[in-house]
Amino acid sequence: MFLSGIDIGGTSIKFGIFDEQLNLLQQWSRPTPKEPAEAAALIAAQLEPYHVAAIGAGAPGTLNAVRETITADNLAWVDVPLAALLRRASGLPAVVINDGHAAMLAEMRSGALQNVQTGILLTLGTGIGGGIVINGQCWRSPTGLAPELGHIITHSDGLPCPCGQCGCFEQYASATALIRMAGGESPADLIARARSGNAAAQAVFAQYVHELCTGIVSLNSIFAPEVVALGGGISEAGDFLLDACHTTLARLHANPQPTLRLAAHRNTAGIIGGAIASLKLGVTMH
Repeated sequence: MFLSGIDIGGTSIKFGIFDEQLNLLQQWSRPTPKEPAEAAALIAAQLEPYHVAAIGAGAPGTLNAVRETITADNLAWVDVPLAALLRRASGLPAVVINDGHAAMLAEMRSGALQNVQTGILLTLGTGIGGGIVINGQCWRSPTGLAPELGHIITHSDGLPCPCGQCGCFEQYASATALIRMAGGESPADLIARARSGNAAAQAVFAQYVHELCTGIVSLNSIFAPEVVALGGGISEAGDFLLDACHTTLARLHANPQPTLRLAAHRNTAGIIGGAIASLKLGVTMH
């Protein structure tokens, strides 16, 4: 039998099949259904041929650890009992954690935050996820809530966010925000044009990096992390992104300036973290 790791995003659900040593054997994705029950049914159907022992899923939004419900603004889900829906649809043990927490588990196990005592992960995708390492542990509130780093305010009276606030970090520094800044162009295409010297693309990318670093400076002032790791789709820009961030952080007087790293697992961090979470269900592998 195998383990599964699921990363539920605003536009797609990523699937991973792992052995008991957490080696990734297969991965794929499907569009995210609008309705939670449909999402659970899709996940169960996709996993059925693999005879997995358990389901570990990361999802965006706020988890109520006691009631096992999730509220995900990007998906328009409110108090959804997702773990129960997955159990019912699949007949398997299932656990749901915050997607940022899932990515953190992956990076702490074998990635950019391994052996780091104080660090921050920012996953730059449909929104902004991530988490915080304090004293070598993934920080969660006493009630089990994971930090919602995408919803710190970086613009007073800024753009409205589905969470109900205005000016949230993810409205300006997510992949979705970069698409808006680029007039609908994909981040990959925009970044490729910026790399090649296109002045208009470089200006858009510079504005995006400024927005990203504005949030990093705020988090840096509070936590003074040794390392800030950048993951999600935007991190595929690699050193082009890191170099731009270093320059911008210096201009914004980030003090002390943290070490910036690319998340080791990039777009697979969520599925790896989901598989790690499923191991904690105490399932028996055959």
